[in-house]
Amino acid sequence: GLANKPLIIGLKANVHEIAATFRKAYPDAKLLYPGKEDFKPDKRHELFRNIANNNYDCIILTHDQFNMIPQSFETQHMIFQQELENVEDSLRVLEQQTKRWASRRMESGLEKRKQNLQSKLKELEHDIALHKDVTVDFRTMGIDHIFVDESHQYKNLMFQTRQNRVAGLGNTKGSQRAMNLFVAIRDIQRRKGTDLGATFLSGTTISNSLTELYVLFKYLRPKALERQRINCFDAWSAIFTRKSTEFEFNVTN
Repeated sequence: GLANKPLIIGLKANVHEIAATFRKAYPDAKLLYPGKEDFKPDKRHELFRNIANNNYDCIILTHDQFNMIPQSFETQHMIFQQELENVEDSLRVLEQQTKRWASRRMESGLEKRKQNLQSKLKELEHDIALHKDVTVDFRTMGIDHIFVDESHQYKNLMFQTRQNRVAGLGNTKGSQRAMNLFVAIRDIQRRKGTDLGATFLSGTTISNSLTELYVLFKYLRPKALERQRINCFDAWSAIFTRKSTEFEFNVTN
């Protein structure tokens, strides 16, 4: 009863085994496991309508197939609007700093980020007006939980920070595949009114940067972060991390 139409996404190499195991565990379940042919451009929209119009007990897709599902323009607009507000907050903080010379480069980067987000929001507003009649996207499919196998594949989610020259910050711009998953999870969380919208499965939760830990919070615990008044990476890192200056050996010692 926690979820009625869950979706499992996994690597192409593993997904067949996941589907076979699911069928063995739940032989009477109404399972949708579409093949490569179903995702051809001429068949894709029919498949998406099929998902929206049927009450499947489970849907199993590869990561690449999931990335082909159109995401809600409205939810994307909400997410980018929040990111823009975070950038504007960071710029206000920098303006109040006394050592302005130390923050000029940072300020320039944030201004550029602000312009990019404003352009993205205008683009989304245009898309919302243009695609009013588009009926099937992830939000309308009725999927109410996502199991993400090998979830570290989606670690590069965008975030804002005023910090620089710190090892372990990762890529602030993020990737499109991570953004697609983020929008889908936010859709589920908004509909349910709770953080319980996704399950991440991974053997390498953190592989090379500390921001990957923050990203997990951002994906999975937005309401918990909100309750602690954490709305950006800097607020999170002020509580859960510390900066230190240390020597590291390179390959030549």
